[in-house]
Amino acid sequence: MDPRVMTTDQWILVDHSLRYLVLFVGLVINTAMSFLLAHAIIPSLVNTGEMPAGMTRLRPVLYPISFVSAILFLWSFSIAITGAISVIQAFYPRYAI
Repeated sequence: MDPRVMTTDQWILVDHSLRYLVLFVGLVINTAMSFLLAHAIIPSLVNTGEMPAGMTRLRPVLYPISFVSAILFLWSFSIAITGAISVIQAFYPRYAI
């Protein structure tokens, strides 16, 4: 199976797919950290007395941030995978011989 030569349009699509993959990684980290802070770290530190009780006011702010980040990372992952699949289909016209 011989791969075809990639055109400039396909390289642009690869560039966009990689950008969305980098965005995906950043959003996954943001989702995990904001949810972890809101659901585990802040309550634990408040219960042990190492953090003032007023810091629990951050929890209602962090949950929507986590939710929006989760929606955005799903969106960016779907865009990246869609672009990657279209490049692979153009580069390798058949998946199997």
